[in-house]
Amino acid sequence: MDQRGQISVEYILLVAIILFVVLIFASIVINGNEENNVASAVQLGASNATANMVFTNTSQPPVKVTNVNMTNINNSTQVNVIIHFSGPIANPVPVFNSIINSLNSSGFNNITQNSTALTLTTQSGSGIRHIYIITLG
Repeated sequence: MDQRGQISVEYILLVAIILFVVLIFASIVINGNEENNVASAVQLGASNATANMVFTNTSQPPVKVTNVNMTNINNSTQVNVIIHFSGPIANPVPVFNSIINSLNSSGFNNITQNSTALTLTTQSGSGIRHIYIITLG
């Protein structure tokens, strides 16, 4: 066996290992990026809604979003998102509507709404990636 054949096999093996490592990290980064985008859109939508409620309803005391807490349930596809406010929210419907608008603007469109929560389902090429249950805390 000559030296050129040995170098090409080593080169192919090295490239394969590097590609394998890059693909593993890419899947982790894609999930983290999606969660960050959802959290940002939810916080922006809730902040816009609370500011609008204070401006249009003088009886509503000033309220701000204090944090958005995301919890993955047992490493499954379900992620609970709880939005915490500095005070009580009298009517959650405008907040949910604003969050839906913000999520739609960010490219998320598979959203269902009930009276107490929003459900956002994201897809990957092989099926459901995450199911986000968004509630007000």
